Amino acid sequence: MVHFTEKWLPTYIRRDLAVLFCGINPGRISATSGYHYANPANLFWRGLYEGGLTPHRFAPEETATLLEYNYGITDLVSRPTRSSTDLRGEDYTNGAEQFVQMIQTYRPRVICFNGITAFRHATGQKKEAVSLGLQLDRAFGTESWPGSYLFVIPSTSGANASFTREERLAMFGQLSQFLQEKGWHPLH
Repeated sequence: MVHFTEKWLPTYIRRDLAVLFCGINPGRISATSGYHYANPANLFWRGLYEGGLTPHRFAPEETATLLEYNYGITDLVSRPTRSSTDLRGEDYTNGAEQFVQMIQTYRPRVICFNGITAFRHATGQKKEAVSLGLQLDRAFGTESWPGSYLFVIPSTSGANASFTREERLAMFGQLSQFLQEKGWHPLH
């Protein structure tokens, strides 16, 4: 039997997605199952539905279906661990380099970081204060592309005790509203 640390999850992406959701890295339950956000204590799938981003609450096994709604999923660091505290500096450095290349290739309109830690390491803003929601500046642009809008939600992990369940779920509604304002919402 293959140990969960040897099971890496696929990235679901294509050019010009409305939103690319980016977590820190796969946890044990997700890696074992082969699906993003598979831990029942994680609020990700519930948040998508309750925030008005999907027509029903998807199961982790339906991850690929998100592409039909112009959403994608990736992780900043591909290596699965029991906890993100098990990641090393080199994991973040390598992950961030690969992430920027992917973003500049696929050019998602919005990147929604599932957790402040993923945002900090992807953008290099390791010490600055980070506010939740839509960030002031676009990022990862090139000469021919202005970059992605960045949106930060608190980690949907069941281990996140810094925010209430309600606070975490409410952020999905704010993302949904932003997509509506831009005319990018797949359900409207």
